[in-house]
Amino acid sequence: RQYGLDQPIAVGDDPNSFVSKVSGGVDVIIDLVGAAYFEANLAALASKGRLVLVGTPSGSKANLDIASVMSKRLTIVGTVLRARSKEEKGEATRLFAEHVVPLLADGTVKPVVDSVFPLEHVVEAHQRLESNETFGKVVISFEDA
Repeated sequence: RQYGLDQPIAVGDDPNSFVSKVSGGVDVIIDLVGAAYFEANLAALASKGRLVLVGTPSGSKANLDIASVMSKRLTIVGTVLRARSKEEKGEATRLFAEHVVPLLADGTVKPVVDSVFPLEHVVEAHQRLESNETFGKVVISFEDA
């Protein structure tokens, strides 16, 4: 709840654990994990729900039950910044500055920081990321660098 969730659900190691807890399904899922959660995400979506695929740390190949997508009239959208043109990246940056930066500045949205490492400990920071035990961002500080 401290992160703005109305009904937080801790999934843990079982992606299916949240499916039964979202009676009626959810309208939108932003998936930062990928393949390991794909089938559970589809099951958890409500009719006309939308799945936005953003990351694939658990893999990029998953099974798709096309009939479930059709019967629920789901929309699946994939996005990545790297493959976009300079113009699209510029527009995304402009929109971020216009719509998100003010929310950060006034404290409406607060970034979740897992840990901060000085530049000279970049190897340890990377090890922290690889541990898959982070909750929030791992930050490299350039102060005193």
